[in-house]
Amino acid sequence: MHLLGANIGEFSVRQTGENGQVNIEAITDVNVNLLIFYRVKYVQHTVYNQSILQSSRVETYKNGKLNSTIRLKLQNDSYLLVADGDTTIINDSIAYSGSLIYFNEPTRIKKIYKERSAEMQQINSVSEHTYVIKDENEKELNRYFYEGGILQYAQMKHSMGTIELKRITTSEIND
Repeated sequence: MHLLGANIGEFSVRQTGENGQVNIEAITDVNVNLLIFYRVKYVQHTVYNQSILQSSRVETYKNGKLNSTIRLKLQNDSYLLVADGDTTIINDSIAYSGSLIYFNEPTRIKKIYKERSAEMQQINSVSEHTYVIKDENEKELNRYFYEGGILQYAQMKHSMGTIELKRITTSEIND
């Protein structure tokens, strides 16, 4: 992960699946050094069954201490969302979320559930294998570039600047 040309951290994601169930584990570890140093770490776990989101959990740590927790669980035909103790019911089926974006190109997908912010957003194709998420004012938030159905590069707008995420393989890490 890079911001203004500087390496600000690492992001790792692993997707496993068997018998129609898909598990995704993602860890983001960011070090920020603006006047003061702090470290933010997101630990995310998402479960799909037969292409429907079953549950997700995102824990946010600041400087090693748990700062917030967001949990989503499918119960009957709706989702129970618990974000830092506040409970909400979501009466919508979720077939695509931020966890899937890394290994599953969003062809024919129009809505994405963002686990970290617990909100649904629009995702649109802007050219072949390129997708954007915009906010309610049509301002671009994220841009994703795919090759062979797998995310290769992303640009994510942040208040401090654009964060760039570039895919590297395990073999590149070990070289």
